[in-house]
Amino acid sequence: MEFRRIWALRGPNFWANYPVLEALVDLGPLAERSSEEIPGFNDRLKSWLPSLHEHRCSVGEPGGFFQRLERGTYLGHILEHVALELQTLCGCSVGFGKARAAEQEGVYRVVVDYEEESLGRAALETGRRMCLAAVHNQPFDIAAEVQQLRELAYDVRLGPSSLAIIEGARARRIPRIRLSRSSLVQLGHGCHARRFCTAETDRTSALAETIAQDKQLTRNLLRLAGVNVPIGRPVADEEDAWRAACEIKVPVVVKPQYGNHGRGVATNLTTREQVVAAYRAASEESSHIMVEQYAPGEDHRLLVIDGKLVAAARREPAHVVGDGKQTITELVAEVNRDPRRSDGHSTVLSFIKLDTIGLAVVAEQGFTPDSVPPAGQKVLIRRNGNLSTGGTATDVTDLVHPDVVRDAEDAARVVGLDVAGVDVVACDVSRPLQDQRGMIVEVNAGPGLRMHVDPSLGQPRPVGEAIVASLFPPGANGRIPIIGVTGTVGATETCRLIARLLAASGMTVGEASREGAKIGARVIDPDAIATIGPERGEPLSGPLLREADAARALLLNSSVEVAVVEATPASVAAAGLGYDRGTVGVITSIGDGPLPAIPGYVELTQLPGAPDMSDLEDRVRLLAAVADVVVSTGVVVLNADDPLTLSVRERTNARKRFHWPTFLFNPQTSSLSWPPLPPSGQRA
Repeated sequence: MEFRRIWALRGPNFWANYPVLEALVDLGPLAERSSEEIPGFNDRLKSWLPSLHEHRCSVGEPGGFFQRLERGTYLGHILEHVALELQTLCGCSVGFGKARAAEQEGVYRVVVDYEEESLGRAALETGRRMCLAAVHNQPFDIAAEVQQLRELAYDVRLGPSSLAIIEGARARRIPRIRLSRSSLVQLGHGCHARRFCTAETDRTSALAETIAQDKQLTRNLLRLAGVNVPIGRPVADEEDAWRAACEIKVPVVVKPQYGNHGRGVATNLTTREQVVAAYRAASEESSHIMVEQYAPGEDHRLLVIDGKLVAAARREPAHVVGDGKQTITELVAEVNRDPRRSDGHSTVLSFIKLDTIGLAVVAEQGFTPDSVPPAGQKVLIRRNGNLSTGGTATDVTDLVHPDVVRDAEDAARVVGLDVAGVDVVACDVSRPLQDQRGMIVEVNAGPGLRMHVDPSLGQPRPVGEAIVASLFPPGANGRIPIIGVTGTVGATETCRLIARLLAASGMTVGEASREGAKIGARVIDPDAIATIGPERGEPLSGPLLREADAARALLLNSSVEVAVVEATPASVAAAGLGYDRGTVGVITSIGDGPLPAIPGYVELTQLPGAPDMSDLEDRVRLLAAVADVVVSTGVVVLNADDPLTLSVRERTNARKRFHWPTFLFNPQTSSLSWPPLPPSGQRA
């Protein structure tokens, strides 16, 4: 059981209107053995992945796949379900799969949905090894394998903040393109595109971010605006830190002057030893340290977007609760087993760490890591409530006093941030800060959204939608018109004709065809897109398989107002379309003769492992991808002289301007004409 190759179809394709992985799997001697014929196979697979019970399969009900196992099904079909379930266990909700016998005996095409390409590929490989272990009655450490996949998912998936914004964009049908392995994402296409990275947008100025990073400058600016802030100053060394603490009067806070995410922050310090230890810990994060007044009360994060407060959370510092049996180290390890926690920002909570600051906080309470706290005893590991240091959050948006709302919005405005995380320390945010010695202690650029998206307690807030609304006016979806053209004859000429007609109207046209890619009169290199995005796919052989990349390159260019894209049969089969939705779809011809004799299919026959497309329905299905993705308000143009092409009209969801027939299209001259209309009672 081996993979001959795996293709990533990164756009709408033969199988689905969204990205899938297509694996060509050689089952070898296992090709003729179904699940019920292999002793113990079904029991082993069920014990390793009991959650497969939820797969309905063709039976259409939970347990359906298990019923298929008992009746007998082949390993290609089993691999499909296993690969999907492994991705689901890693937090990627995927459900579409297909297993189909290929042209060669004993070879299957296994198709699976994916969210992250590298995770999908890893799930296929893990699934292959799991199936073989079940066949040969070999041990398989499913817990370790799933954990390894989850670690990969943590590395490659976008974090909660980015996902919240993407969900907000999805609700408005705004397309998105991931631009890097980090969190840089483009929303929309061409001239309507906007970009963000976590909670920073293309409206977040570098100047505002610079101000926010300088805690001393931020505090001074806020004080000039009449906002309550703690007094403090930068310090040069340990001794200067203690002198500053004495000047300000303890308790104090020691933290990096330039920083974020609460790293290196120690609060409520009252002794020289604590201040010195905190200075040393902060020095591990930054060479610029400051000491400031400690504000009594609880830690709150107020999120201001486009000048308005949209969410607020009360943050509780990382802590454990004793049970009278386990040490503090063991209690921390138990808390960190929560699947919502990870080492970073890829999940809604972060690991609690017994690092330098954590050990100091534990020691202040009279404990060591080996201490066994009494049952019910709360032991702090941090004094600041940042989620990035293991804290938790409770939503308090509806409790914030109007005066506190005004203070937070003023703070974001003074710093100049379009998206700002305003840190407020107060005993009660339902009262004005002036009445309780409450203070705004920081204003953060690129604030984490996870405490508002998935709070430990309280109501989630639609903060991603609010950021999307700040980037796109009501009703806008960020799309430009996309005209997709495919066919075995005349497609390139038609693509060129449409592009010239649109350019004559004064629009900036992006054109991608087998002849190359252009924006206006400028030729561009679609190969450059191989360096953009989270994945680096396997290169496709031959210059005629670059249409999908060329289409994506057009959509990334901020000057393009309309895109005209040719999709050759080979490109659709091997890479999928280079766009997700189209405004117009044009199919010039499909062809019903032998493949080597049909222009457009020659390249397809030369691709190793490509489908042979001898079945006419498969040919229609392949090229119909261009019509299938046309939006409901769009238009599909078909060659009415080709019966195969005309049959596509029953497949598309687009608004069909079909009279009788659709349009008369002459591939030789690339011309359209209206036929005489039949009597109205006979119109389709």
